[in-house]
Amino acid sequence: MAIVQAAKTAAVGLLLSAVLWAPTALGTSEEDTSGARAAATQGATAFDQKRWADAVDLFTRAESLVHSPVHLLFKARALVQLGQLVKAHETYVAITREPQPATPSPVLSNAQEAARTELAALEPRLANVTIKLQGPGAADATVTMDGVKVPAALVGLARPVDPGQHQFQATGAGVQSAVASVSLNEGGASVVTLELQPAAGVSAAPPSAAPTPVTAPNTAAPPPAESAHGSGLRVGSYVAFGVGAVGLAVGTVFALSAKSKYDDANALCPSFPCDLTRAQSDHRTQLGKDGDSAKSLSLVGFIVGGVGVATGATLFVLSNHKTEAATVELRPWLGLGSLGVDGRF
Repeated sequence: MAIVQAAKTAAVGLLLSAVLWAPTALGTSEEDTSGARAAATQGATAFDQKRWADAVDLFTRAESLVHSPVHLLFKARALVQLGQLVKAHETYVAITREPQPATPSPVLSNAQEAARTELAALEPRLANVTIKLQGPGAADATVTMDGVKVPAALVGLARPVDPGQHQFQATGAGVQSAVASVSLNEGGASVVTLELQPAAGVSAAPPSAAPTPVTAPNTAAPPPAESAHGSGLRVGSYVAFGVGAVGLAVGTVFALSAKSKYDDANALCPSFPCDLTRAQSDHRTQLGKDGDSAKSLSLVGFIVGGVGVATGATLFVLSNHKTEAATVELRPWLGLGSLGVDGRF
């Protein structure tokens, strides 16, 4: 019992000396040094009592006030006990890579030796997982592990993870995968393949930016055909009005965006000549290009909106006229500076 207590006392003494050792502490206030010593002492007590989460918190606080490799060493050990092996691994690595000061420090040397030994024992325990994506929109999908976004650069690569149960999912524009649950043992490896499918109620096909011909055939026989004919055209007119409204809204949004880009570019150089740095000149040029792109998209939106409204109006008028067996074919047309609808009734 006396030996165990002596070991605990030695650990606390080592921590206190480490606070005073750190080279970065030379310019630290006495208040910070005293606070770091208090946090490290309480962290050592929490560590001895196996309160691992408290130990991590206290050593993190001590390190934020005064740097010491011993703070990091005990933090890494507590992380291991919590099962957070990846964080512990990176903390050990940070200790081993810390450069020695001009006058070699026994505290740093001892901490690095312990870190290298414990790191070698930890590395075989790390699990690793490889995430693969398949299906439409895979290139632009976002992947999460346990609800946390996985950097796109790590998708497709084997990456270290903590052993235990993990959940993966991929989502994108109108697509998503099922949630994949994987249990990894220490030192285990797994490949998780996420199959993207169209989300419920969403079509995977991207919307067309150009207007398409609208054909509204009427194949019912008279006399019921007269009612069905008018009803079908009326529904078609509502659909066309909806498309027109969306097109006009998109055109308005991009028109405002283009104006904003042009205004920003003009603000950089309100009058000629103007003295701009290379970076400012490049930024002004890019603003102009962005404004041109937004202007083009605005034009497409207005064209689609105008054709949709014109088609809707035509169908609405026709729905109020009774005809016998009639076939209505409408085709929007676009010319230089003009647009319209023609067809056969």
